[in-house]
Amino acid sequence: MTEISRRLDQIIKKELSKTVIPIRMDEGILVGDIIIQDQGNRKQILRNGDILFSNIYLNRVAVAIANLLALRKTLEKIDQIYQLDQEYGKWFTDNQHILAQHKKAKDRMDFDRADVLWARYQESRDRALSAKIKAERLIDQR
Repeated sequence: MTEISRRLDQIIKKELSKTVIPIRMDEGILVGDIIIQDQGNRKQILRNGDILFSNIYLNRVAVAIANLLALRKTLEKIDQIYQLDQEYGKWFTDNQHILAQHKKAKDRMDFDRADVLWARYQESRDRALSAKIKAERLIDQR
């Protein structure tokens, strides 16, 4: 039984060395020496008061980037995750705008325009979802 216990301890230590546990503070969420600050529906990441990344849309991306920075991982992977988050944000903002236009067109009974806007909304929504899934897969690969 001690062999199993020892192996389990090794596995736990190995897994915990891949992440830094976030701590909630008044300034935001502290991950190592990195702080994640909430700015409405977006986040920014700071180290020593300097903004490293801003306008992050997905919570999971913000935590992953903060973790990678705290563990001093390569910036290439961090930049890839950030770019996918920005792509998600672009498409999410676009689909919300199109959805509002669609609703206005329906209210005015302009059904042809509403149909076109609905098709654009679906494409934009699908692209946002695709970017989110790609970002989450990249995060899980670390």
